Amino acid sequence: MSFLRMARYLSGPTQPFGKWNNIPIYLTTILTALFVVGLIGTAIANAGAPGLITPFIFEMPLRPAWTLWRLFTYVFVNPVDFFTPFSIICFYWFCVGIETHLGRVVTTRLLLMLVLVPVVFAALCWWLIGLAGGATGNMLLISSLLVAFATLYPNTEVWGWIPFKWMAFACIFSGSLMLMARQKWLGIAELWICCGVAFAYIRHAKEMEHDDYASPFARVTQLFQRKPKFHVVPAPSNASYREVLNEPESEMDVLLDKIARSGMSSLTAKEKATLEKAREALLRKDQR
Repeated sequence: MSFLRMARYLSGPTQPFGKWNNIPIYLTTILTALFVVGLIGTAIANAGAPGLITPFIFEMPLRPAWTLWRLFTYVFVNPVDFFTPFSIICFYWFCVGIETHLGRVVTTRLLLMLVLVPVVFAALCWWLIGLAGGATGNMLLISSLLVAFATLYPNTEVWGWIPFKWMAFACIFSGSLMLMARQKWLGIAELWICCGVAFAYIRHAKEMEHDDYASPFARVTQLFQRKPKFHVVPAPSNASYREVLNEPESEMDVLLDKIARSGMSSLTAKEKATLEKAREALLRKDQR
């Protein structure tokens, strides 16, 4: 394991916090337990005093303004119905799959973004068009996690024959039709924005697993950097480039063949460094 991957592993471990009765305790396990507590609390409050859950629901305008915990607690306020057990199972399934693959840090960032996107959307609707709204329940969160899981495991088969990417698309498309039937156009936009954020972040996290990963800012700056010019240097008479560099013949042949087929732009940063090393070694040999 390279130093870069080791640092990422230590900063976002994929192992559980510990075990309880041989049951692994992940971050997802704790959050799932909180969802169950929220379900029980919501059911009790709705049966006796619905006003008890009002301080945990996010609404715009936010009154009083200092109740900022509503930005996060609204996802735990869910009414109990026939599909409640399936939603809890799906949340655990999707979230633990992401956590065990990409680590707790990536999972935490993803969850925070997915929880805050509906909040920001409702706030923009209030500030821009004066439409009062809010956010409650975990439907958008689970839908977004479905897309995130399908992005991470696109070809994993559901029930042994449906690729997960098509299953996710079918679910989101059905949800959009449901909202369309109710003429909730902003709800459709909110659903697709949340799913888009989940898709983009998982793609970004998957790219970061590679050692040659470059941040988006670095990629933009590379567009404006001057590209190094390579000059053809005649091979020294008393030594070949492989003898000068002490490189395996197959590695240099692969590089030269790749340049001949696809050009210099097809080389990775590591391959370009190897080529530059070869050029400098030949120059030094020619000057002797």
